[in-house]
Amino acid sequence: MRRPGLALKLSVLLMLGVVGAMLVDYSLTSGSPLDRARVLVFVALSLGMALAAAVVVDVLVIRPLVRLSAQARRMQALDYAEPFLPTGMDEPHELGLALEHLRERVVADREELRRLNAELEARVEERSAALAEAQRELLARERLVSVGRLAAGVAHEVNNPAGVILGRVGLILDDPGALSAEVVEDLRVVARQAERIRDITGALLRLGRPSRGERGPVELEAVARSAVDLARHEAQRRCVSLVVEGRSPVLTGDAAALEQVLYNLVRNAVQASAEGTTVTLTISRSQVAVEDQGTGLTPDVMEHLFEPFFTTKPLGEGTGLGLAVAHGIVRDHGGTLVAEARAGGGARFVMRLG
Repeated sequence: MRRPGLALKLSVLLMLGVVGAMLVDYSLTSGSPLDRARVLVFVALSLGMALAAAVVVDVLVIRPLVRLSAQARRMQALDYAEPFLPTGMDEPHELGLALEHLRERVVADREELRRLNAELEARVEERSAALAEAQRELLARERLVSVGRLAAGVAHEVNNPAGVILGRVGLILDDPGALSAEVVEDLRVVARQAERIRDITGALLRLGRPSRGERGPVELEAVARSAVDLARHEAQRRCVSLVVEGRSPVLTGDAAALEQVLYNLVRNAVQASAEGTTVTLTISRSQVAVEDQGTGLTPDVMEHLFEPFFTTKPLGEGTGLGLAVAHGIVRDHGGTLVAEARAGGGARFVMRLG
């Protein structure tokens, strides 16, 4: 441990002062040799006392200060991880306590700063994720609106000739005249198919009608049956039955948006179902459960089920937007949309409102 020369300097100054005073006194003394001997003894005692005072200062002041200085350098090298041990007595000890208190404050302030930085980073990441999610939902809704408008335009174009066909066939069937029974039956088949075209185009028009976000009285049973009507054609083509069960009280919500949610759920259930199975919509108070008897949901699929652009369908059959948009709509209504894997196979989606 390197010791500074403070104690040595103090002792030298004391000795020089005493020696100088004694030499002056000795030179001015004109007494006997005994008096001069007394002066020399006094000088020697004074030098001893000066040396003793220097040693006391070194032990009580200089050494504690040296240890405090060494601890301060070591503490800085260890990034304030090692506690500051007070040493010495009186003022040096108080100085050590003050330095330890200062170290604790520095450590506490540094930890608080780290905590605040971590919290700030977490908030920034959370806000960034929320912004990205909002942008994805906006993109998904814009795409859905564009598809709906396109479907509405196509439905208008198809509905007009279908109406003409129905009108003309109706006029002929009102007065069949000399038409054979076979021709009449063929015309009735044409009329039924034209009515089917009209029903399909009507469903497309309802699907393409944009929601204005207006909230009002909603009957979940009526919304569920409307969504089933929209998906009935595809269900018939796949030989899948659609069943609506239960009733619910009148709720407040956006009927068109909720219809879009249930249509997406029913359509997905139909596409996941095998021929001859049934898709069931069970209505109970403020919730609707859509169950199918399809292939079911694996844990890795359920983890990403409501993420935009995630789909398990083959290329060209799905965009991965339906469930993400449906989840956002239900969330905007203050509800939840959850998926469950059925024990006997298939999937179950539950939309809860309020």
